[in-house]
Amino acid sequence: MYTCAVYAHRLGSDYGPESSRSALERSLAEDVGGLECDVCLSADGHVVAIHDPFLPLSTDLEGWANEKGADQLCDAHLLDLDGQPSAERPMRVDELLERVGGRLPLQLDVKAYADPFLARRTAEAICDIADRHAAREWVEVISFFATACVTAARRGFRSRIVTWSDYEPAALAEWALEHGVTGISCEGFVLGPDFAAAMTGAGLGMSVGQVNRVEQAEKVLPFGPEILVSDRPAELTREITALDPGRGP
Repeated sequence: MYTCAVYAHRLGSDYGPESSRSALERSLAEDVGGLECDVCLSADGHVVAIHDPFLPLSTDLEGWANEKGADQLCDAHLLDLDGQPSAERPMRVDELLERVGGRLPLQLDVKAYADPFLARRTAEAICDIADRHAAREWVEVISFFATACVTAARRGFRSRIVTWSDYEPAALAEWALEHGVTGISCEGFVLGPDFAAAMTGAGLGMSVGQVNRVEQAEKVLPFGPEILVSDRPAELTREITALDPGRGP
């Protein structure tokens, strides 16, 4: 039986502009196992739900997220699926945590660009915010930056490093255990038996994204991931269940 959860990628980007309130509310209303959201640090130390630190990629602002105050970031317009400004505006992570309220697990993906120090500061700020909201039990810090994952682990939070290669699986697992990192997030196109065996053998949780079609899910589910991350999580959940009603996530 497959027992993985399906998480809403960027809060469910098929349901509205990515990282938006409308996407979040649709995901919360559906049969979704968890949420994933990219976050950036503002110039005044707030954490804001925006996909990319280079603002023109996801908003109608120019420049970089860490150069703008949180009020300015939250007054921007998120881009829709066609790359046009929508009516949706970014949320502070404080608001995101209030809206989720522990109903689902939440992965916060630390984003920075060529700046590990900024990634570490972002992780510290996330931990501070999560503690203020008593959200330690349901918030997980994930990142491509090892320093962000290690920072969260040292604060006692679950953390997961994101990989875009299968690297040397045993060495990656050993590093994660040494630094208290509790999981690995990988793309389905690099997942294989050696990688999965190393992570499972080390007791590390494994999430796989971006899985949007049931045909993709069928390829990765035999490797035993705990989480699939999808733009259409509710639909994918139903499609996996329909393969065999006794083996749904």
